[in-house]
Amino acid sequence: MSPHEKPYLNYSEELWFEWFMDGILNSDIDAKGKIPILHYLLDLNIFESDANGLLKLSSLNHGVSSQEVKKNLQVILINISKTEKGFALVYFLSNFSNKELPPLVAEKNDSSSNRKNIFNKNYFPGEKKSSNLSNLQIAKRWGSQLRPFLNIEQNTIVRLRGEFTCQEDAQWLFSYILNKIRKKSPAKEWEQLSRKRHR
Repeated sequence: MSPHEKPYLNYSEELWFEWFMDGILNSDIDAKGKIPILHYLLDLNIFESDANGLLKLSSLNHGVSSQEVKKNLQVILINISKTEKGFALVYFLSNFSNKELPPLVAEKNDSSSNRKNIFNKNYFPGEKKSSNLSNLQIAKRWGSQLRPFLNIEQNTIVRLRGEFTCQEDAQWLFSYILNKIRKKSPAKEWEQLSRKRHR
C-alpha cells in the first residue's frame, strides 16, 4: 500500500517523499532533503503526524484518487507560497522551476550593513586612509561586505524554523534555496586579459 493507491491513509516519511518527488517537488532534491522538506510541510499543516510517526495529508476525504489529490495539493501549495510562513515553497515546487525565483532579502536593514565596500571611498570610523592595509583592516572590510549575506542567512533560517523544522533542517533548506538562486542567475563570462596588452 502506498500514497499512489490510497493517498488519504497514513504512511512513512519515505513513502510520502517518493510521492511528492513524482511531480510536486523539484527533481534535483536528494535524499538529504527528505526530512527537512517533510518537517517544513508539517509546519505548514500540509501533513499531520500520528503517535507512530506516520504522516497523513491534512483534511483529505476517503476515496479520492492520487492524481486528484496532487492536482488539488498543487493549488493549495501555490496559495500557501504567497504567505509569510510558506515563502520558501517557490524554491522547492516543480511548478516554479521554469519561473524567475524571488531573491532572498533580509527583513531589517542594519545601519552597520549600509557601509560601503572596499572599492568605494567610505571608511570605518577612526580609520586612516592608507594604501598599506593591515590584516585587521582587511578582515573588517571583508566582514562589512559579508554582513548583508549573513543577515539574510540568519533571517531566512529564523523564518524557516518551526515546531518540526529544527535549526539543522532550516540550514539545509537555506543551502538548497541559495544554490537554486545561484543556478537561476545568468553566468558572467570572464575574459583573461593578456599581460602583453598592459606592457
